[in-house]
Amino acid sequence: MLSLRAHTANFITLLNALFGFLGCVAMIQDRFDLALIALIAAAIADFLDGFIARILKVESAFGNFMDSMADVISFGFFPSLWWYFLLSESLSVLWAAGLASLLFVSALLRLVRFSVYPSKSIHFEGLPTPAMALFVVLITQTELFDQMAYFTPVWFKRAAVFLTLLFSGWMVSKIPAISLKFKDYTFKANILRYLVMLSAIVGFVLLREELVLVLLPTYTLGSLLIKR
Repeated sequence: MLSLRAHTANFITLLNALFGFLGCVAMIQDRFDLALIALIAAAIADFLDGFIARILKVESAFGNFMDSMADVISFGFFPSLWWYFLLSESLSVLWAAGLASLLFVSALLRLVRFSVYPSKSIHFEGLPTPAMALFVVLITQTELFDQMAYFTPVWFKRAAVFLTLLFSGWMVSKIPAISLKFKDYTFKANILRYLVMLSAIVGFVLLREELVLVLLPTYTLGSLLIKR
């Protein structure tokens, strides 16, 4: 019985990895719409496996390690490959591959560190890979991204380098990042979480696909306000 309960969470973790893999296959087939659906499915599975493990009280070192390995695929390799394909439309293969590689290596280091040295803080230590994946995908869906690539290629390259360095450096650093996992729902204890959620809602209502232009600065500035 205990084994069945434990494998329930682990099976969902495997779904996370599988969706990430299928998303990469979809990108190779130039089906970025399906890849995006796969990423959303992977994110849902990533949330559910930990939630179910806590509910069933079957958290284990094996499950935590498997979760990190799944995240390497879904929130490490997937967004890096996405970043490569979208950048390679405007930058040289060398530049696109180099920036995507830096993103992937940083995500891998972040996940290994998190697996070996789990943080006990209520917030993350370094930018979590799911947040990085979300920001990468959202940024590439904006009109600003397309317009910069077409009208100002020099500034597009600079922006791509800046964003890659921002996400990569933050992932491997110990700079805190806001966690959206609630232990209670009091305003005082969760003011930064509510701020991020509000910015996402306001950004979507006002800007739609451009919501990352509000969400990313809010998340970054809110994270810098976390008391260490």
